[in-house]
Amino acid sequence: MKLETEQLLGTLELLCSDLFIWENAIQGEFNIWNLMISEGFVHLTDIELAFKHWQKIEEWGTPTNQEASDYEYAPPRSKRKDNTWNESIANKRQGYYQQLQQLIKNHLQNIQAYNLSFPKTAHQSFEWGHPYFSMSIVVGETSDRHYFCLAPTIPDQVSYNYRDRNQPTTQIVYKESPSQVNQTLITEVQILLGNLTPITNYGYYHGGYNYTYQHQIVGALAKTKTTAIELALQAATMVFLEKRTVEYADNSDNSRKLSQFMNQCLANRTDYNISFWDVGYTYEVGQTPAGDWIGVRSQGEFEYNP
Repeated sequence: MKLETEQLLGTLELLCSDLFIWENAIQGEFNIWNLMISEGFVHLTDIELAFKHWQKIEEWGTPTNQEASDYEYAPPRSKRKDNTWNESIANKRQGYYQQLQQLIKNHLQNIQAYNLSFPKTAHQSFEWGHPYFSMSIVVGETSDRHYFCLAPTIPDQVSYNYRDRNQPTTQIVYKESPSQVNQTLITEVQILLGNLTPITNYGYYHGGYNYTYQHQIVGALAKTKTTAIELALQAATMVFLEKRTVEYADNSDNSRKLSQFMNQCLANRTDYNISFWDVGYTYEVGQTPAGDWIGVRSQGEFEYNP
């Protein structure tokens, strides 16, 4: 570890318990995708399973399958009084998903699918018995060496800013004007996503919450795989990045010292939030003069307050 980073880490250790450190020389570039891989959130799957899981979320009517009534989550869509799901709707949407999957296979190469979830061992540190939530993304390379990523929307019932995160503003995002070949891909994907209209899903159901979100598929196009995934996860409201000066909620002397230390000693201060529905992870970090990243890592869960 570089001396400058080690010295700052020693000070930070006196101010908080759950330290986070990222050494560029060992771990490579710090970005949200590399962070999720390092934290054990990312697992390879295949494109067929990813598409199947997106459809299952629609059929369940919740972010995960409710096989038990633990924690009073929403019942399966088929058991609700307001159920509007039927075989005809399911078959029609399945057809659109099949067309979308074939379109991706025809237009992209080096296609990879990933399953994103928090580690099973993390359950030991949570107060409530959360269902084991996961989501899938698909990413591939275009003919002109750009990357295109698809992801389903994810609800956030943990972080303070969830109300601003749960409604995607567009179906496909990109930072630069796409080439003609990529514009053709975007247009064809948008047509199918237009047919796959958003479906209202329940998150937490009882206790007067009746929380819902719009399940839909969103996409992103970028020059690099990492950027495409990052943009897609932000569009899906799973990831929230904010460049800001983080001030801590409580007014304790230690919190003020921690905030002052990060403001004065670290550059590029960023707040990273990753949502797994009713479990969330936060990384409040900044960059040391040596180029490494240090900060505070925390996790939270949805709290039921009847």
